[in-house]
Amino acid sequence: MKDINFIRGNYINFLGEREKDIKDTIIMLQKEDRIDEANLEKIKLNVVKIFFRMFIMSNNDNPEILREKYLGFFDKITRPWYVNRDKALEFEKEEDVIIEKIKIQEAEILKKKFKNIVESEVI
Repeated sequence: MKDINFIRGNYINFLGEREKDIKDTIIMLQKEDRIDEANLEKIKLNVVKIFFRMFIMSNNDNPEILREKYLGFFDKITRPWYVNRDKALEFEKEEDVIIEKIKIQEAEILKKKFKNIVESEVI
């Protein structure tokens, strides 16, 4: 497992870049009057902001504790999203299905990147 400063630095950089990229996409879509698509990107942005806050709350000098706390937030936060998606599918509420899928997909991107940073080998 990487050292704590490597994990913090790389993951915070990733979150910052992800947030900037999504904001840029929102601006571009708004300029093109693609408001619905811009609103869907805003959902992604909110997910990034939520997990950025959770990362800060999980901060610990022990990488194992940081990993355990932060990954725990993914389970706690996304569990209702899966339930909501399944209910929306059951009641054929397409818009709600799309929203929940976007939230879940964005959370999975963040979780995967975090795990990759934590578990990467020293080169």
